[in-house]
Amino acid sequence: MCLVLPASAQSPISGFNPATLVDSVDGVFLDAKTFWADNALPLRAIFLDKGWDGPFRPEGTNNLDVFWKTDTGIIHRGWRVAGFYRGELFMKANRDTAEILRMINLKQELPVGRTFDIDMMSEGFSAKGIELSRGFRIKGLGSGNSLTVGFTARYMRGEKIQEGTIKGNATPTDPKAYDFDLQLDYVYDRNLIYKRRDTVPGTGDGYSFDVGMKYDFNDSLSAELLFRDIMGRIYWRDVPYTTADATSETKYFDEEGYMAFRPIIRGYEAYKDFTQKIPLRTDVMVTYKKDPFTLSPAINFIKGRPLYWMDVGYKATENLSFDIGYNTNYKSFSIGTVYKKAILKIYGNDITLSAMAIGLIMSFRYEW
Repeated sequence: MCLVLPASAQSPISGFNPATLVDSVDGVFLDAKTFWADNALPLRAIFLDKGWDGPFRPEGTNNLDVFWKTDTGIIHRGWRVAGFYRGELFMKANRDTAEILRMINLKQELPVGRTFDIDMMSEGFSAKGIELSRGFRIKGLGSGNSLTVGFTARYMRGEKIQEGTIKGNATPTDPKAYDFDLQLDYVYDRNLIYKRRDTVPGTGDGYSFDVGMKYDFNDSLSAELLFRDIMGRIYWRDVPYTTADATSETKYFDEEGYMAFRPIIRGYEAYKDFTQKIPLRTDVMVTYKKDPFTLSPAINFIKGRPLYWMDVGYKATENLSFDIGYNTNYKSFSIGTVYKKAILKIYGNDITLSAMAIGLIMSFRYEW
C-alpha cells in the first residue's frame, strides 16, 4: 500500500473521498486547487475597471463558477485530519443583463429605447476550518469485490460572503446614457455593487458533512460516489446587507461623455444575522485501468448542473505518469503529471486570463 494520492483524473472541483482512506498509510499532505470558469462570458468583468475582452455568447447560460481550496494535515491509521481554507462563488445572469453589461463595459453605443430586463444572482463565501475523516471497509462481499465507505465532519469559520439578487430594468436614453431602476436584496462582506461607507464585515460559524463510497469490481475497474457538504450551513452574525432600490435619478458622466454607474439608493442598509445554506454537491467517477493506460470519466453535480470530465492517463514508469483531459461544459483541456508523491495539473482553453476556464491542482505527500 501507499499513501493515498488524489486521483490525477479528479476534476479541480471534486472533493476528497474519505472512502479511499482504507488503502492509505501514515503520512502528511499538502493539497491546493483552484478553478475559475464561466459558460458564456467573463462576468468577472463587472468588478474590473478594464475592457471585457473574453468570449461572449449571450444566448447561452451566463454563469460564473469559482472554486478554491487549500488543505494540509495528517493521515494516520485510516483517519485524516486537515486544516483548510476554501471558497466559492456562483453568479448567474440572464441574456439581457449580459448584453447591456458588456456594452457599458466596452463603451459601445447603446440601443436607444430598448428596455433590458435585469436579473442576476450570486452565492458565495470563503471560510477556514478543520475537518476529520475516517474510512471503513465493508466485509462479506464476494471474491474480487471490495466496498469501502468514508465520512467527513467539517467545521468552518466564515470570513467573506456574497449572496443576493439584482432585478429590475435598464433603458438607454442616449447612445452613451441609460435610465435604470434596480431592486437589491443582498448580503455581503464588501459591497461590490456600490460604495457603502464604513462597512464592518460579519463573522460566521458553520459545518457540513461528506459521505463517500468506493467499489472495486476487480483489479481493473472501480467506481466512486461522493456526497459533499450535506446539511451545510454557515450562521453569520452582524453581516452587512442592503434591501433597497437603486435608481439613475442623478446621472454622472466621465470625460468621454459615457454615463458612470453611481446609483441613488433608497431603502435599508444595516446588519443582521443570516443563515447561509451551502449547496449539496455530488461527485461520480469511474476508473478503468489497462496498463499502461487509465480511463477516468467523472461528473460533478453542482447546483443541479452536471459538469462532465474525461481523463486519459499513461504510466510511463513506476514513478512517473501523465494524463490529458477534457471538459465538455467549458470546452477546456487539461494536462497533468504525477511524479512519485507529487501532482501538478493545469486546466484551460486559452493561454490568457480571458479564457472561459483556467485552473490548477497541486498536491504533495510525504509518508513514513
